[in-house]
Amino acid sequence: MTTPTDRAETWPAPSDSGRDTRDRLIDAITAHGPVTARELAERFGLTSAAVRRHLAALEADGTIEEHEVVLTHRGRGRPSKSFVMSARARVRPGADVEAEGLTRLALDLLQQVGGIEALRTLAAERVAPWEAEFTARVAERTDAGQRVGPAERVEILAALLTEHGYATTVRPVTVHVPAPTADPATARSSGRPRTVVTAQLCQGHCPVQDVAAQHPELCDIETRAISRMLGVPVQRLATLAGGAHACTTHIPLMEGRTS
Repeated sequence: MTTPTDRAETWPAPSDSGRDTRDRLIDAITAHGPVTARELAERFGLTSAAVRRHLAALEADGTIEEHEVVLTHRGRGRPSKSFVMSARARVRPGADVEAEGLTRLALDLLQQVGGIEALRTLAAERVAPWEAEFTARVAERTDAGQRVGPAERVEILAALLTEHGYATTVRPVTVHVPAPTADPATARSSGRPRTVVTAQLCQGHCPVQDVAAQHPELCDIETRAISRMLGVPVQRLATLAGGAHACTTHIPLMEGRTS
């Protein structure tokens, strides 16, 4: 599974040459934002000054915007200046506005004629090929004798969604749960602490963002499909259609006990 410390190996390394560098920085911010200038400099082997120059230009033309993140591990919760793609920049380049308007009109009429169930049926038909392809890829790995556990299934899904234009990354989250106390008066533990490993599936781009803003059923059906493919209950925490900087889905992976 991709972790924050090994993202440098998976990101393309840009040269420090004008738009080529900025295009690659845009790709990184789209998939991995919110991300700091320092992270980008370290990941791409650029100087902090060079990265900040490019970020300033991208922020000035409205491509990216600030996203304040509180770093709780620093004790004082000092904010770090991070960047995400702006709402304007997330609109697909070259999108046919008339075609999107026609799509929204068609969905509106479908809902009027067939009700919400007709719209859900259409949404399910849209994601059905994803599920078929996901199943085929899992079977291919299994037949080759490769392990396909929960983490591997998430990575397969992330790659599949990226191919469909969703700029998807996986961010692991480890939560340490203290042991429960049987008697609050004595603070005596009734068990051992646990380590719960989860993941967040982050989609930095959505090809149907504007349509989904009017018809959230598309997001709901997509979330159910993700749950079926991974075989676990998932929770959609935020969506691009709802105004967030990314679609974020919480995925439980495994649970272990610490001694």
